Amino acid sequence: MLGYVWEGIRAGLVLSLLVGPLVVLLVQLSLRRGTLASFAAALGIWTSDVLYISLSHFGLEGLERLLDYEYLHEIFGTIGSILLIGVGIVMWYRDPPNLKAKRILPSRRGLLSAWAQGFALNTFNPFTTFFWSTFVVTQVHNRHLYAYEAMAVYGGIMVTIIIADSCKVLGARKIRALLRPATMLRAQRAGAVALGLFGLLLAVRVWF
Repeated sequence: MLGYVWEGIRAGLVLSLLVGPLVVLLVQLSLRRGTLASFAAALGIWTSDVLYISLSHFGLEGLERLLDYEYLHEIFGTIGSILLIGVGIVMWYRDPPNLKAKRILPSRRGLLSAWAQGFALNTFNPFTTFFWSTFVVTQVHNRHLYAYEAMAVYGGIMVTIIIADSCKVLGARKIRALLRPATMLRAQRAGAVALGLFGLLLAVRVWF
């Protein structure tokens, strides 16, 4: 059983390290809107991952038909690139937050918005789609794992992702205390450029 958990941990580390746009989103939300909003976005990411696990594991036949759809990659890639570029543009033109202002807890609507950003960016990230569909087919179904073995693998992945994302959010909170207004503006625009580049690269990979 522990061997399957370890398999999940290794896969979770790979997923946590390679999903670049989501790291930028978590850090930027933590710097701008606070730790709670960033955790709300992380919860959206985790919700999306659990949805992918459920759809991949329990709907394999339907998943295979979906993956065979000719334009699936283009659709997800286009939506993902538009989202990334759009968030990057908004982030570029926003004024940086006042670091000296008293922090106000985000409203329920603000938390829902952060959750939706995390959920949408992860759901429409073609890498996420490719990772979960490929992993479930090759590492679970093709190996004919029992239900408890599969749950051990998935559990290892999700716990690793949750710990890694939480460390990113809390690390950004520590960085925030060291930033000055000019540095904050540069950090915000660097994040905007990074998201825009991720979006452009995704569009190029999908269409060229």
